[in-house]
Amino acid sequence: MTGHGTKFGRKKEDAIVALLTTRTVEEAARVVNISPRTLLRWMKEPEFDLAFRAAKRAAFGQAIGRLHHLSSAAVSTLGKAREPILP
Repeated sequence: MTGHGTKFGRKKEDAIVALLTTRTVEEAARVVNISPRTLLRWMKEPEFDLAFRAAKRAAFGQAIGRLHHLSSAAVSTLGKAREPILP
């Protein structure tokens, strides 16, 4: 059950998403409608830090997988676009 008093609530989950999708802590805090000071404090909590690191790893892994998948098509396209060099 989630709600007031739970260890890891919706706001903290939203904060992790905001940290992954914005450029600064201040911007992430604004998105979640909390103060940057609160977000920085949460980032020092072991549970939050663990969840944030796991989310970063997952996002990084997905990005690498997508790059791997698209790299063959990119090389093929570059190969087709290459024009012969004229003397």
